[in-house]
Order: sequence, then structure tokens, then C-alpha cells
Amino acid sequence: MSDNDRIEFLARQYLRAIENGDVSEMLNLFAEDATATSPISGKQPARDFYTNVMKITSDRSTVHKNTFSDTSGALQMAVHFDYTRTIHDGHPETIECVDLFVLTDDQSRFKSVRIIYDTAPVLVDIGEA
Repeated sequence: MSDNDRIEFLARQYLRAIENGDVSEMLNLFAEDATATSPISGKQPARDFYTNVMKITSDRSTVHKNTFSDTSGALQMAVHFDYTRTIHDGHPETIECVDLFVLTDDQSRFKSVRIIYDTAPVLVDIGEA
């Protein structure tokens, strides 16, 4: 499998894990000590972040817009997508996301993810705005 194919495969697995809401499936994509950084939660272990996200959301769907890979040889990639989900017992909301990943040396898993999105709709959904 080429590097581009492997990166595209990881992107598709990641989006599928989000939609399925399967914490185990999601965490299999990450190295044991991986971190996740989001605008609201800050930096934390990926296992804690995704366990919480899957717990507080339902009716998840994604629309994959693009996958970006680093052309300089760095072990990085990004996934651009729309993410529709319901938080707690609210109504569905869609946010546009770009998730930036650092890959393991063998490019088989994620070492970290930095999640980028507009926080305004999310803060309203969780009662913070």
C-alpha cells in the first residue's frame, strides 16, 4: 500500500469510527500514549477525549471533504470534514472540522490529533454560551 493510500485509509477509518460511535474502534487508530487537543477540552489523552465524545454525542455522521498529506516527508496528515451530531438530548448540529494528525513512524496509527473547528455552535449545544 502506498503512503497516500495508507493515509486515505486511515482518514476513512477515522470517520467511520466517529460515525459508529465505537470507542474501541476509534482507540485502535491511536498509539497507546496518543493525545487529542480540541478548542474546548484542551490537550488530554486521546482515550479520555474520545470516550467522552462518544458518551455525550449521538446520531453522528460525517461528510468527508478532503484528506491532506505532508509532501515534505513529515509524518503528518489532515482530514477536512463536516461533522453532524447531537449533544446530549439536543438537536443535530453540523460543524466543519479539520483534524491535524501526527502519525507513528510506520504510519499505521495516530500519535496525536489537533482538532480545529468554530466553537460557537458547540458552546451553545453544551450550554456554555
